[in-house]
Amino acid sequence: MRNPAVVLIALTVLVSPAVAEDAVQMLPEIVIGGAAPATAARSERCVEVEIGSSRALNCLNQKLKREVDRVNPNPILPPVDAKSSDLKVGTVNIPAVQQQYGRNFGVSAFPYRPAAPVFTAPLHR
Repeated sequence: MRNPAVVLIALTVLVSPAVAEDAVQMLPEIVIGGAAPATAARSERCVEVEIGSSRALNCLNQKLKREVDRVNPNPILPPVDAKSSDLKVGTVNIPAVQQQYGRNFGVSAFPYRPAAPVFTAPLHR
């Protein structure tokens, strides 16, 4: 009777770690301060279609665009373009020039300056 109890206890002790290891679930790897490692490279198939004399290289174009976006994600924009305001471009604002030049607009290269008024003291007489 003693012998089967010892065997049962020994089997329980030996089998329980093996059963517990089967239930362990691996968590995904956490990467701090960088991109996650690529687990498997995706295999994409590129199909080139030729209709008449034109060829469609859509897959190759998409791969190249992804590579360019990965290397240089910001589009290169000019500082001044056709949609920029007049102040940035430096074009002439006609109503502002008319206001500045007054009567001399279209007549002279110098703005109109009226003669300074002469004021007299009212108590001087």
